[in-house]
Amino acid sequence: MKINKVEIIPVDIPQKTAFRTSTGAPIAGRHIIVKVITDKGVEGVGNSNSFTNYPYESAMIMMKNIASQALLGQDPMNIDLILNKVEAILGESMIGENSKILAHFDHALYDLKGKILNVPVYQLLGGLCREKIALEYIVINDEPTAQAEIAKKYVSAGFHSLKMHPGTDLKMAVKRFKAVRDAVGPDIPISVDLAGGWRVHNTLDLIRELSKYNLNFVEDPVAPDDIDGFLAVRNRTTVPLVADRDARSIEEAFHLIQHRAADSFHCLIGKVGGLRKAAKYVNLIEAAGLDYQVCMMGTGISHAAGAHFAVSLSKKEGFHDELGLILYTYGVTETKDIATDVTKEINGKIEKGYLYPPNGPGLGIELNEQMVKRYASPGINKIIVE
Repeated sequence: MKINKVEIIPVDIPQKTAFRTSTGAPIAGRHIIVKVITDKGVEGVGNSNSFTNYPYESAMIMMKNIASQALLGQDPMNIDLILNKVEAILGESMIGENSKILAHFDHALYDLKGKILNVPVYQLLGGLCREKIALEYIVINDEPTAQAEIAKKYVSAGFHSLKMHPGTDLKMAVKRFKAVRDAVGPDIPISVDLAGGWRVHNTLDLIRELSKYNLNFVEDPVAPDDIDGFLAVRNRTTVPLVADRDARSIEEAFHLIQHRAADSFHCLIGKVGGLRKAAKYVNLIEAAGLDYQVCMMGTGISHAAGAHFAVSLSKKEGFHDELGLILYTYGVTETKDIATDVTKEINGKIEKGYLYPPNGPGLGIELNEQMVKRYASPGINKIIVE
């Protein structure tokens, strides 16, 4: 069996809830669906984080080159071999949009191999380890009253902890945090994501103030690539520090681990390059005796990939995983209320704040071609490589 066709399909999916971080709202909804098809008619489907810095056309042309050079004629069972070729084409810079491109092909190839073998993707990753995963919800940057309302809504829906974006002004950040704490009570863990927008002394001032209201952890306490600043905060507080923008790749995570600067890592699967890279990423963190959270953004396709990855991990009890980001696209609290995704049914059910194992084979998803057509990017045609 050989890969003989790849389809690259751009779609624009409106996001019900703009994902506003502490430093601004990234452009959301620009997605690409990749289909990898064999000469036997078996099809794998992939998608990952939306593209925020690449124009569609640039990402699609890169994908076209990759499909023709690294996928056509290849045995789909040889995922490592194919993805090594993909990485070679993408070059040394595997941070940012290039890692998202890699993740699209990674997810499609795992879906394809799982379908060929008639097993769910989590079996390809080591098997089922977690039957039920407690989730954390991210409270986007907004006015204090709005953040308090959304926090209360999702805690009432069963989510087990909160991470909020408090903005970049100290007084407003404290006001926002206190409003959320008052809304959900003293027992729900609440953390903050500073999105790399704060300086060391400001971050320390904020930690001092928020610790009065039981602060769980601080994510990205300083600007990306500022390991010295990260370590300076680490040495002056006992509040756990989590790295995301400072650990976008295995190499960056390794540098932070070497300096013992972070207590935990935010493993956004699409950002690190897909399932294969994410497995290496968390293995590194576990070897260092540190914690991590699994996260995934995108459509029902990438949500399923994240669910398969998460349930394959024997993750120790610590900070909760953040696998509910598909809920922002549709403005709901449970996946059963999503009816307009590009997949016919969300695989990897979220109910009462828990994620449950997805079904197979492969990613266990079926494209809703009607919705794919509805969301087709205006003025941009799909690319077929064969």
